[in-house]
Amino acid sequence: MNLTQRQMQAFLAVARLRHFTRAAEQLHITQAGLSAMMKDLEAQLDCRLFDRTTRSVSLTEEGQQLVPVADRLVTELQAVRDAIHHVSFKARSVLTVGVTPMVAASVMPETAKAFAARHPEVALKVRDIDRQAIQDGVATGAIDVGFGAFFRPASGIERRPIAVFRLMQFSASARASTGKGSARLRKLRWADLGDEPLLALPRANPIQALIDEHLHRVGQGGRARTELENIQTLLAMAEAGLGSAILPSFVRPAARRLALAEHLLVEPEVPVSYYQITRKGKPPAPAVQALAQALQAALGGGTRAASA
Repeated sequence: MNLTQRQMQAFLAVARLRHFTRAAEQLHITQAGLSAMMKDLEAQLDCRLFDRTTRSVSLTEEGQQLVPVADRLVTELQAVRDAIHHVSFKARSVLTVGVTPMVAASVMPETAKAFAARHPEVALKVRDIDRQAIQDGVATGAIDVGFGAFFRPASGIERRPIAVFRLMQFSASARASTGKGSARLRKLRWADLGDEPLLALPRANPIQALIDEHLHRVGQGGRARTELENIQTLLAMAEAGLGSAILPSFVRPAARRLALAEHLLVEPEVPVSYYQITRKGKPPAPAVQALAQALQAALGGGTRAASA
């Protein structure tokens, strides 16, 4: 037989939730992929593990016998993996951090410099990747700690808010006489947003979903928009006068490099939490807190989260 840890984890998820769709969502795979994985497991064990109807999933007698075995195997393998990772970390003195490209380009150099001054014995390895890749890397142990706007809980991930930011508008308007990075931050009511095109992230992006919620509340949900994948591109397009961008204030270090007016959106002010994520059940490396503090200071414009 060629049973895998992934198969055992998937089997336990279905056994616990008694639902293939919810188990697939928790495992971040398709339902078809999960079903194929379970069929392969049943073929290797030469037995049926689940009784499935259109409304329910239940364990067969063979499935019930497999549960404690699978649970023990997964637990023991994870314990061995954590022990190996801990020994490897101590030997290498490397801390791998995942951040989005915008944060990596705008504030990680300053963060890395401040961190190195406090922890010269630890080499910082920066992964500049998207939020989903950060979350996946933390879940598998390839990344020690990740930072970002992780609004939704995820299986196997421990979230810890480190700062709270606010939604702002970034625009090229009224910038001709001020020069790059010198505009004073002003307040702007949501109800007073202009009718210029909106430069937006994809609608499925959690940050954009929060923004769209408040645009709908002030009757501007249907305004013209250009969707772009990258925050740096949004800011550059705004600087060129092609529209305005609404983004969290943690992008200000990147925005300050451009000729942009910045307005804090008020009535209401909309908080945006910024999170540290680590693998659940595994204590963070000792240097993680120092790294989080250095990053929060470099981002600026946010208040430290109450539980940080």
